[in-house]
Amino acid sequence: MKWITALALGAILGFVLPTALNGGEGVWTDSWTGLWTIRPHAGSPGLLFSIPLWLISAFALRLAFNWHNR
Repeated sequence: MKWITALALGAILGFVLPTALNGGEGVWTDSWTGLWTIRPHAGSPGLLFSIPLWLISAFALRLAFNWHNR
């Protein structure tokens, strides 16, 4: 897997997971997972983007798929 693909899939996961867990008003922003989580729009009630989740998942996807292809 190339880095651009891993970063794109990580970005999708960085938006979907916090939104699916009711991030704006739920446990996502009340715990350590709220660190470095940004709201793309100021008035957005539930749309969040988690930078750590994006980077960690991109790195993990790249490692897993490259290891799996050997």
